[in-house]
Amino acid sequence: MSHTPKASAEEILETFPELRDIGDEELRASVVEIWREVLEESGWEAVSQVPKHPYKVPATVTLVDHTRSVTQMAVAVAEVAERVQGIAFDRDLLIAAANLHDVSKLLEFEPSQSGGRASRFGHLVQHGFFGAHKMWEKGLPLEMVHNVIVHTTTSRYLPQTWEAVIVHYVDYLDSDALNLVHGVPLNIKK
Repeated sequence: MSHTPKASAEEILETFPELRDIGDEELRASVVEIWREVLEESGWEAVSQVPKHPYKVPATVTLVDHTRSVTQMAVAVAEVAERVQGIAFDRDLLIAAANLHDVSKLLEFEPSQSGGRASRFGHLVQHGFFGAHKMWEKGLPLEMVHNVIVHTTTSRYLPQTWEAVIVHYVDYLDSDALNLVHGVPLNIKK
């Protein structure tokens, strides 16, 4: 019996058009394949169904929109820093890492009547780890793996590359904006 995949490579590229800006075709194909593989392992039928964070913001706030926002903001920040401060960046690495930073949420959350809830996997495995594992399996650069591991404050490590610093902060920028809009108090340490 043949299994029909939940998403084709083209569907992933349509969902995340920013991936088309990755110049390295092998890297782009690996990022797309990671999304396809993690979707297959999840309880979701489509990436578009996955909420950004179902017990913080409404399930209508999607992981896709958050991922696209983080990816676009990361590139914008990097371009400004390069233009104004002369700080170079690796565009392909930045786009790929920003796009994959939350891929593990497909397993950390599971479908529910309310649109999503934390899964057993999400309770037991540190956020970001599985995405980094999938990147490692594909032989993606160590800097990308690092970027995904350190994008969250649950990591014991701090960002050590410029691209990792960017993704870390724009992820929180987008998340804090969404939290404010939906009445979730910010947890900013002074």
